[in-house]
Amino acid sequence: MSKPLILSSFIKNPRNTSYEGKDQDEEVKILVRQSLISVWGWVITSVFLFFIPIFAIPALSRIQYGGEEIFTGMFLFSITIFWYIFVFGYIFQNFLDWYFEVLLVTNKKIVDIDRGCTNISETLLSNIQDITSKMNATLGQILNIGSIYIQTAAEREEFEFHLVDNPSIIRDAISDLVSNESHKKTWS
Repeated sequence: MSKPLILSSFIKNPRNTSYEGKDQDEEVKILVRQSLISVWGWVITSVFLFFIPIFAIPALSRIQYGGEEIFTGMFLFSITIFWYIFVFGYIFQNFLDWYFEVLLVTNKKIVDIDRGCTNISETLLSNIQDITSKMNATLGQILNIGSIYIQTAAEREEFEFHLVDNPSIIRDAISDLVSNESHKKTWS
């Protein structure tokens, strides 16, 4: 069973994909985001946070002082509501960080969008000097997850993108676009 395209970490020729500053004659050829495996940390934390009230609320409802319950039912209900609002906010914020932290490769340039669109870097394909993929440790090799490093001759010397699926396939796809761009420039 394959995962939905929207959750894929490597999408060739993504439809309806754009970014601020895209030229009219520019097409997004590759979209890369971190592997789904990279979300396990906050997913497990979210599950843990989700179950805390199930154990904490009954314990809090039994606390008494002077023979009377300290926490009323309405207070515990309010605490539970606020807790789940916090948990869903945590999940939503982490999902958005994962989903929108992307590396876009167009027919003209590479655009690196980091951490909720707070840091956006780009360079022309003609500035790319080297593309390297690395898989660290045995676990990375077993899961086929690694990093992509793109060296440029531009102001920002290196673009790094970590925890991507199939880093060698992504490296080859980007290299093909870069070589096509340099081939076009030599013939025009």
